[in-house]
Amino acid sequence: MLLRTLFSGTLLTLALTAAVPIHAAAQTPAAGSLDSLLSASTLDASLFERAVLERNPSLGAMRAAWRAAEAQADQAGSLEDPTVEVMTAPQSWGSGAVDPGYMVSISQRFPIFGQRGLKGRAARAGARAMGEDFRTAQLDMLREARRAYYEYYLVARGQAVNVDLKGLLTQFRRVAVGKYSAGTVGLSDALQADVELAMLDHEEVALARERRVVTARMNALLRREPGPLPEPPPDLGLPTAPARFDSLLSLARALRPEPRSWLEQRESKAALLSLARRNRLPDFAFTGRYDRFMEEREWRSQLGIGLNLPIQFGRLGAAEREARAGVEQMELRRQAAEVQIGSEVEAAVAVVQETEHEIHIIRDRIVPATERALQAIRASYENNRADFLALLNAERDLARARLDLYRTEAMYLQNLADLDRATGVAPVPISKEVER
Repeated sequence: MLLRTLFSGTLLTLALTAAVPIHAAAQTPAAGSLDSLLSASTLDASLFERAVLERNPSLGAMRAAWRAAEAQADQAGSLEDPTVEVMTAPQSWGSGAVDPGYMVSISQRFPIFGQRGLKGRAARAGARAMGEDFRTAQLDMLREARRAYYEYYLVARGQAVNVDLKGLLTQFRRVAVGKYSAGTVGLSDALQADVELAMLDHEEVALARERRVVTARMNALLRREPGPLPEPPPDLGLPTAPARFDSLLSLARALRPEPRSWLEQRESKAALLSLARRNRLPDFAFTGRYDRFMEEREWRSQLGIGLNLPIQFGRLGAAEREARAGVEQMELRRQAAEVQIGSEVEAAVAVVQETEHEIHIIRDRIVPATERALQAIRASYENNRADFLALLNAERDLARARLDLYRTEAMYLQNLADLDRATGVAPVPISKEVER
């Protein structure tokens, strides 16, 4: 059960896809990138990532909410609609003793101390914060897509190793049968080979099940009906691990959207604090009226001005305290995000560098050593200087080494995906502006 043991516990839980039902999207996702992905001979990583971003309904919902926030910001600083009032004396219209009596007025509330500008400033900052949250969700989804892709690659490499082992064991069995026919060994060697081949057949079934599970989750990410995906490439290539932590930290502070989101929310709360202070000043309302009830013609045309009386000092003071606490809260969260970024980048760099070191050891030393050991023990067995159990152990050691190499390479690429997330780097372009 060697392959199952090495693969156990490696499947990733893609929570972002499970949380949103397929019918949640408001429109049919674009099919161009998906068609290109499925028509290729191998599963291209960048096309897969792009298709996931384009087709994910939760991202589409966040994009729509961002557009709504932008529209709300355009409304926030505008004037209220004017009020028109009409009054009349119904009996005066049919009377011969008096002229018809009526009154028409129009009034407009007009804050003159910058309240409208502060409302617009708060709403626009809130909309920008939603844009940063949208980019945060894109980065999270992109990381999940990349980790799932490398999991798919790992399962495919495991299947390839299983096929190679079956071919190698078939050769060993033929040698054992030949030696048995020559009377140099007993039947137990060939029977042991049969047992090992049966175990590899079982592992083939287990790996096929693992592949179905990973494929199902990748199809969920693609918002696609269940079905097979193209084979991953046989070799993904391994980028060199970054060496300088300080440069990556500077990059993360420039690219990560989370601190910018908290900064924009702080800006929104600061505008609301200024608005709460301005609310201690009165709002003015200007009125124009034509009053036909007045007998004197000179009194019929009227102009007026009104204002509210902000004398509810308890309510106004509480509003200021609330806004001030909101500013403090957003600033502390921004500072916490900055600290968290440093921690995430440092941890991601350490893991990537350590995994790269592990790859060099397995690839340059362990795998070649197990290959040489298998060759030597096979030659000794064919010359009756080693038993079949030693040959099987050498074969298992080689299988374990090769699988460890593939597992470590996949882990290294997944760790690089985590590092890209920690620094805010997106391998494929992500949205910078909301569509209006």
